[in-house]
Amino acid sequence: MQVGIIGLGRMGLPIARNLLERGFAVTGYRRSGSAELAAAGGIAAASPAEVAAGASVIVSIVPDADAVQEVIAGPRGTLAGLRSGTVHIEMSTIPVDRKQKLRDEVRAAGGDLLDCPISGSPPMVAPRLATTFVSGERDSVDAVRPVLDAISGPWVYTGPFGTGASLKYVANLLLATHMAAAAEAMLLARSLGLDLELVQQTLDSSIASSAIWRQRGPVIRTRQWTPAPGPIATLHPILEQIEAAAGGAGVDSPVFAAAKALFDQAMAAGWAGLDIAAVHDVLTGGAGQERTA
Repeated sequence: MQVGIIGLGRMGLPIARNLLERGFAVTGYRRSGSAELAAAGGIAAASPAEVAAGASVIVSIVPDADAVQEVIAGPRGTLAGLRSGTVHIEMSTIPVDRKQKLRDEVRAAGGDLLDCPISGSPPMVAPRLATTFVSGERDSVDAVRPVLDAISGPWVYTGPFGTGASLKYVANLLLATHMAAAAEAMLLARSLGLDLELVQQTLDSSIASSAIWRQRGPVIRTRQWTPAPGPIATLHPILEQIEAAAGGAGVDSPVFAAAKALFDQAMAAGWAGLDIAAVHDVLTGGAGQERTA
């Protein structure tokens, strides 16, 4: 099975390596090129259309909706080289209505497109600890099961097209609120004069714990905001989508709104490249950049 990958950044490159390690032939494209793909045993293509011309399965993971549009429907997009029967696993987190229009264009060209956002930070992809939310036609999902198994770790079929994005919204709502709560809790512990390492160890296995508390608690304690495994700039556009989805569904989400306000302030302060744990310094009125690795 020849797999084409478009977007060889912090998420796409480890996905390509995972596929190569599982024995797939991989052709990839990145606007700026990717010597790393060739070094791993893959083949670099000159355009998304060239990727599509040689692939029976396409995987794409790019930063935003405009990039997805260009990758698929642009002058050198996948539609220009798509083979009949090709299944496109689209892993970017973008508004469902825009992705659905592109799915319709792919179907008109004889292929199919699945909505498959990934949940997890870049360091979780290589060891296959990230989860993929897969939605779309079940027959298309069944046709690409071996690829889904190899991409990044466990995956779950969520149902009709777009439900993958919906589950990603639920997951990232929890991520944002847990991050804000962990930062606030650590700030309280610090302000009360507690031993922060003792606080961390005591709560790690308690009912009050969370994955975010365990992973980002040490980051908050030392205020080491870089390097950033999960930069604020990556999360913030998804928070905007969650806000729109909740509004469209008529859901009042005050806890999420409070957490999002912290990330809004962090973006406004120019902290886009810092780790999401830096919202701690929004609470303190700190400089964000004061402590870096």
